[in-house]
This record gives sequence, C-alpha cells and structure tokens, in this order.
Amino acid sequence: MTEEHRVLQVQERELTPYFQPILSLQTQKIIAYEALGRSVTGNEARSLGAFFQNPAISDEQHLHVDRILREKAISQMAQSGSEAMLFLNLKPSWIYRVYKETGALPTLQFVEKHGLDPGRVVIEVTEEEFHGRLDELSAIVDVYREHGCLIAIDDIGSGYSNYDRIASIKPNILKIDLKLLKKSTLHDGYKALLNSFSILSSQMGSSLLIEGVETKQDLYHALKAGARYVQGFLFSEARAEFQQERAYEPLLKEQIRLYTEQEMARYRALFAVQNNLNELVTSDVHLSGAQDADTMIESLLANVEPNVVRIYICREDGCQVSSNFIRETDGGWKRDARYQGANWIWRPYFIPNMLRMNNQRQGILSQVYTDLDTSLLMQTYSCPAGDSHYLFLDLQV
Repeated sequence: MTEEHRVLQVQERELTPYFQPILSLQTQKIIAYEALGRSVTGNEARSLGAFFQNPAISDEQHLHVDRILREKAISQMAQSGSEAMLFLNLKPSWIYRVYKETGALPTLQFVEKHGLDPGRVVIEVTEEEFHGRLDELSAIVDVYREHGCLIAIDDIGSGYSNYDRIASIKPNILKIDLKLLKKSTLHDGYKALLNSFSILSSQMGSSLLIEGVETKQDLYHALKAGARYVQGFLFSEARAEFQQERAYEPLLKEQIRLYTEQEMARYRALFAVQNNLNELVTSDVHLSGAQDADTMIESLLANVEPNVVRIYICREDGCQVSSNFIRETDGGWKRDARYQGANWIWRPYFIPNMLRMNNQRQGILSQVYTDLDTSLLMQTYSCPAGDSHYLFLDLQV
C-alpha cells in the first residue's frame, strides 16, 4: 500500500493524540504538552503530517479528523491528574470559518464537556495563509481568551505568521521553531533574529517559546535569546503518555549552570575592559578637533583588551570627531579617516546613552547587537572623554 493511499485511509479508531512536553526554564519542570496527531495500528504509530498536507483530502475531512484528535487530547488531559497546560493547534481559517458559520467554538465545547480548566488550554494559532479579515479573526480569538484560554502564535519568523497577525492577536506566547529558522535563507543571522524576537516578546508582554531544540547548543541559544519555554528532541519526542514533570530537571539544571558560567566569564571580561578604560581615560581631557581625538585613541591602543575591534570618538550631538581605528587580523590597527564627520544621532540608543553618561559621568555597556559592517555580534562600551566628547569601543562578543 502506498503512503498516499494510506493517508487517505485514516480510521477513526486509529486516531491517537501524542504529547510532546514543553519545559519551563524558570522552574525546569514540564509545564505543558503540545498535542500531536498519530495514527496507531498495533505497535506502529504514524505521523498524520502527510494526511493534513495532502491537497487531495478535503478541508472538511481534515477538520473532522483534527476535531477527533482534539477532543481525545482534551479528555486524556482532563483525566490525567496532571496540572500541565495543553497546547492545541488550530488553523486560523478553521477558527474563522466555523465561528462565522455556526457562532460556536468546538474546542471550548470539548473543554466544558470533559471538565478541563480553560486556563490550562493554550490555543496555538498555526502558520497558514489567511484570507479573511484580520480584525474579525482577532475578535474570535478573543472569545477563547475571555473563557480563560491562553493564546500562542506558531512559527514566528517563517511562513505566514506575519507581524500584522501578531500585533492584532496580541498572543500570550510567541512560538519560534528553531529548525525552520536555521534552515531558512537567513541561517547565518538566526542568532540575531532570535534576539529580535526576544525584544519583540518583551515589548508585547509575551513569553518566548523556542521549539525544535535538538542539541545543547540549541538550548544555549534559546537561553541567550531569553526563552521562557523550550521544546524539542533534546528532551523528548511526542509520546502517547504523560511524563513526570521533573523528568528533565537534571539536564536543564546542568545546562543552565554551564550557561551561567560561560556568561559570567564573558561579562567579567567585558567589565575588565571597562575597568581598564576607566583608568586610562580621564574626564578632564580637552579635545579641540580630529587630530586631538586621533592622538588620544592612539595612546590607548596598546592597552585595550584583545576583543576590542573598533574605537572612535563622537561629540554629544552625534558627530564623529575621530577616525575609526580598526583592529586587523594580525592584531595591529588601521586608521580610517572616512568616518570623520559621520553623525550617529539616528541610532535609537545614542541620545539616552549620552544623557546617562552626562548624569553619571561613567561608562556604559550596550546590549548585544549585530554590527552593520561586519555582521558580527558586538557590544559597545562608551564613556565620557572630556566635557562634550565620548569614547566608543566596539567589542566582539
């Protein structure tokens, strides 16, 4: 029997929900499960991905099978004694069409029927092109929210989960598939993208969930991106049974310990740079122009740390006075005068940083960012150099 024929022959009695654990980095416990569909015959469990992606199968049949799986998952969770949350995948087109046609939301009916607390249900709006009105979809999603459900948006940064949908729905959880992100054309910049999603989630008051965590290095990147929750084969595949909530606590505790040690060492090195510069740069220096600024930088070059890759001086109005001094691959320095007169006031952090340094009269260290010229991850240390000038050092992370 071909695979195509088999996916057309899914039997209701074979439909079985499997559950992949979602772990909290805050508590190191399993805090939720994502319900995934399987067709189980004897000891063989087959994914239903091919079934749901088969265009020869009608949308009505897809929806019918999904509802059976959804109700079974809700029933099993309600009877399990577990206190974990349950993530249920729903296509936006299904939510929209069913509610517009019937005024009902079957998932909420299943939740009430089986006595599951709606506060333990996460409606995961899946990645799919949506042709209806976004404001109406958001209003329908709000019905779930009003009943106590949490809302997640799946596959942020890929496919059709665009920022209009995120802004309109205002999800409690942003879910990013690390596998999809790494396979995308933006693979080389996926760490920077992860950082941007971290900023987005904090701005929206959402928690960040990173799935597709398959290696300890993936987990490190998830921690660095500010993920609150993680999911993936590093911990467990989807299983038919629920697991002990502390099953992966030792693994998480050890990896969090290693991550903390690495980050502490990195920040100690950065603060060593800061302390060294505080001794080298005096606040009473007087800079009258580009030559004075370049001379001052040249006096520092022999004493800065190896991870300093670029140095320059600006006035408080954003205008760069000095040349750029750029570290070369052999460790030497190259002077580039082309940046004299460039203005950096357009950078969003520039004015608040100037005011902070003016008030505190001490240096500050920026957040990690991706450098426009080199595409390297950087942090910038800046400190006062006289009354109206500021020294900037770009440090490779």
